[in-house]
Amino acid sequence: MARMGYGKVLIIVVLLALSGTAGAQQYRSKLLLNPGRALSESAAASIDELEARFADIEQDYARASAGSQLARHHVQQGNYEKAIAYYQSALSTQGLAPIVQADLRRELAEVYLHTRQPAQALEALQALGSWETFSDPDVLLTYGRAQSMLGNYLAVADCLDRLLQLASPEQQGLYQRMVVLAYGIQDYQRSAAILEGLLEHFPGQADYWFQLVSVLLKLGQHQSALDYLLMAQWQGITFSQQNILLLAGLHATQGNPYAGAKVLEQALDTGVVAESGDHYRLLFEYWLQARERERALAALARAARLSGDAELFLYWAQQLMEQARWGEMNGVIRELCQAGIGPRYVGRANLMLGISEYGLGKKAAAYRAFANATLSGGVNTQAGHWLTKLESEGVQGRVAASVSGPCQAAVP
Repeated sequence: MARMGYGKVLIIVVLLALSGTAGAQQYRSKLLLNPGRALSESAAASIDELEARFADIEQDYARASAGSQLARHHVQQGNYEKAIAYYQSALSTQGLAPIVQADLRRELAEVYLHTRQPAQALEALQALGSWETFSDPDVLLTYGRAQSMLGNYLAVADCLDRLLQLASPEQQGLYQRMVVLAYGIQDYQRSAAILEGLLEHFPGQADYWFQLVSVLLKLGQHQSALDYLLMAQWQGITFSQQNILLLAGLHATQGNPYAGAKVLEQALDTGVVAESGDHYRLLFEYWLQARERERALAALARAARLSGDAELFLYWAQQLMEQARWGEMNGVIRELCQAGIGPRYVGRANLMLGISEYGLGKKAAAYRAFANATLSGGVNTQAGHWLTKLESEGVQGRVAASVSGPCQAAVP
């Protein structure tokens, strides 16, 4: 009987209700405890018949059985008002076993929560007694959700403490819902405690590691978050791009940018993290923080070329300028200008080109570049100082009416 299909159970309920068979009592507990599964097409007629004759059912056990089955059917169909009415009808009968009444009241409360009626949900549960006496974790969780919806966060916290006493992390589904409840009221400390319990029992579950890390970050516990990410790696948990970027970033912010750079570099090499200008710029920043200048420059070059971002090219040229690497600097600026630059970058590009030409000893070419730079906004003063310097060194030239040379604004 325990394995009997949902449709067959409904047919039996109808027969019991209409025939008044004396032996029907044997079905009572099994029918009332039936969790209710998706209806098959063959059960549809039974549902219609049962609903049509529900008002004529007088026997308590049959009325309770039929009411609960019809309530569950209407929940599945999304007819929540009808479901509530049938739950209330089933609960109004006499002699329901306490466990059955608790199940039905919890189900009714869940429907109320689904329809955003938390006060009614609490009322449905209060008939079971004070919440402190609840021993069913599912009922307690429903109570906690109702209090959360009402904004009674202290009551939710007390409920979670009670749940932690009653439940075990082995009840994985329940613990997952407890995490959601705790996180929903921004009780990140309890969220972390629940997730730690889950990880002790299910260390291979990747989601729990990353959820815990997220909660620890909410608590501002960055070192603990990093430690858990490292433990997850040791456990062989697969990291997504997002989690690799987080691991690298935490290494850097926690004082070990070298480790962050190595993590990101390896992930870029293996394809775990996509090659992009943004990701190589991060790599540049980590190597720079780690004082690995050559590696930083290589990452910056890759970032500039992948993105085509003029700002990155100019920053790359500036890094080379600081090391007096004039030839490389000149090549970077020419590469940028050859690809085409917007009007806003013309002045800066010509200024950097002029500095590199001067560093290479090509003063006439430098003069032309600085003259071009004075024709664009933003760097006029700097370019003018360079022209004055060159003229003091005997270099003669003139400022043309328009920009010429390699670094001109790209034609749209």
